[in-house]
Amino acid sequence: MTLSLASIVFVFIGQFLNAVIVLIDKHIVTSTVVSRPSTYAFYVGLFSGFVLLILPFGLVGTPDAFILKISLIIGFTFITSIFFLFSALKFANATDVVSWLAAISTIATFTLSFLFLQENLPQSFPIALVLFLIGISMVGHFRFNARSFIFVVIAGILFGSSAVLLKILFEHTTFINGFFWSRMGNVIGALALLSFPSVRAHIFVTTREAAVKTGFLIVFNRILGGIAFIFILYAIRLGSVSVVNALSALQFFFVFVLVFLLMKKLPHLYQHEFRPGHILHKVMAMIFIAAGFFVLFL
Repeated sequence: MTLSLASIVFVFIGQFLNAVIVLIDKHIVTSTVVSRPSTYAFYVGLFSGFVLLILPFGLVGTPDAFILKISLIIGFTFITSIFFLFSALKFANATDVVSWLAAISTIATFTLSFLFLQENLPQSFPIALVLFLIGISMVGHFRFNARSFIFVVIAGILFGSSAVLLKILFEHTTFINGFFWSRMGNVIGALALLSFPSVRAHIFVTTREAAVKTGFLIVFNRILGGIAFIFILYAIRLGSVSVVNALSALQFFFVFVLVFLLMKKLPHLYQHEFRPGHILHKVMAMIFIAAGFFVLFL
């Protein structure tokens, strides 16, 4: 297996897990007591603290000032990005959110990689960009309200920024070190949410009222998130951050298939994803987005 193929395999697995995670996120922020995006973002960020388990093994080195600074920026960027992602999922369809998120984060990553990592944009990038925009517009069926659109755009830009920052971090330190300190940045970003009185009050209330089933679902989803992140992270370590992030379109494909399979079992969550005439639009959108990535790789 070549290095590039290994990177693609890691992304493939990671994006499938991310598709499952998005659907569980959708359920949590719309159908459980953990309904406020800021509260759920706090729990998600806090669960990054699981990396403390690797400390006794002596694999983590002492960070220098640069590692600490980048890790903190990554942490605050990540917490802000998932806050806007959860806000979008609360008010819009999962397939619509994921498709826009994939395209916008890809555009952001290519642009930022060109500016800060000196990764050359492929000559086919303008054509791919047009195909992306056509595809994501068709997926959204032009039904995004202004609020959902703004939330997804911000989340996409921040996800792209996080990917580039992680690549910068990995160029400065080892994989284990970068993984550990970037996760600790997430924890600090999550704890910073407690500085907002309304968020802090809701977090404490939710912690008392959350059912065991909801707590288990959150823990399970964060375990999946940790595994998916390791796969994506190692793919970034192996190859181009732009190409790895471009493959996030796989997440939309997996979400599309999973929603279609779950539509009848969980109609209150997903039945509205496929209204009359909507399936054709989404299939056409998948074709345009797939064509965009095909042109991009060429």
